[in-house]
Amino acid sequence: MWKHQTAPHSAILPQHTRQITTPINCYKTWELVSKFKEWLRAVQYSRTCQESYARAASKFCVYIGNKPLTSVTHLDVRDFLIETTKRDLSTRCVIRFLGGLRSFFDFLYLGGVVDSVAPRFIRTRRETPRMPRPLGEKRVKKLITAAQSTRDKAIIELMYATGCRASEIVGMKIEDIDFNQLSIIVKGKGSERRVFFGKPALRVLRIYLGKRKLGPVFLTENPVQKGSVHCNGQQWTGFWRDYTEGRDVVRSRAKYLGSAQLSRAEAWKRFRQLVDPNECQKDRRVPITMYVIFRVFQYAAHRAGLGRVTSHQLRHSFATHMLDHGANARQVQHLLGHTSLNSTEAYTRVSSIDVAKAYKKYHPRS
Repeated sequence: MWKHQTAPHSAILPQHTRQITTPINCYKTWELVSKFKEWLRAVQYSRTCQESYARAASKFCVYIGNKPLTSVTHLDVRDFLIETTKRDLSTRCVIRFLGGLRSFFDFLYLGGVVDSVAPRFIRTRRETPRMPRPLGEKRVKKLITAAQSTRDKAIIELMYATGCRASEIVGMKIEDIDFNQLSIIVKGKGSERRVFFGKPALRVLRIYLGKRKLGPVFLTENPVQKGSVHCNGQQWTGFWRDYTEGRDVVRSRAKYLGSAQLSRAEAWKRFRQLVDPNECQKDRRVPITMYVIFRVFQYAAHRAGLGRVTSHQLRHSFATHMLDHGANARQVQHLLGHTSLNSTEAYTRVSSIDVAKAYKKYHPRS
């Protein structure tokens, strides 16, 4: 006979263990949203998916107000989706909201908070597939030329050269770059692949990286600040902002400079001698975010006079131009990181140079 052993009583477990084993149905609504975010990270959802699903859960909790999650029905979810459509959102956005709520309530169901997954009783209409809208080669050159800084130019040049997703650019490491073979190992949606780039991307990439050999390829450009000095009638004080802990935790710092008898010029001189406002940022290695890439394309497209251009649109342009210049769909599929050839077939419909040539050659009234 097996000897059954009982688990130790919770009272004799360490304090941190008791906190981990606390059932999630003991948390309040916003605490559950926070735990949901942790769960998304634990099950290794992509960063974009984590942000999207967490945003959907947060907005839904704001919508239901003080109503407990245990009493939420599919009617509440339906009303929430109807309310979001009043903002003139696309079908894709509504589907994304519903997917986030389904995942959120799956998490609550697994934790014993709810008895059923209400969003699973809602079905939306199918999304109409949209044709990719690639940029022409001349417009891509304009976009690259209009980049404001070396970093921005390197981002656009490398995205066009490799066809990488914005999330892959964010997670790109210097140690994964082979400068001899002009290739990079990137981590896509659950898999790795090798992509290639040309000499134009190599030149701007070497200029941007300088002597850096390790870490993220693209870093956040830290804000340059001068600080300020102020006299309250009794003393001069210098002020600056400390970004050491990141942009989300910015702390205001102050330094005593001397009595009010000092002139403003003398106070500034003493401030520069005692404090370097940018000293706390020299050793920071903070990778860029998806929002940074969005702003890079927004500013470059505005300066180039191209209207609205997105990073994914440049990915479409990469695939279309490859097909236009003779690459086959299988090769483009590998470079894009598509698991199915069906995803790549959309670009074969867009690439229409050969079709246009055939039309002009064979149509009697072309």
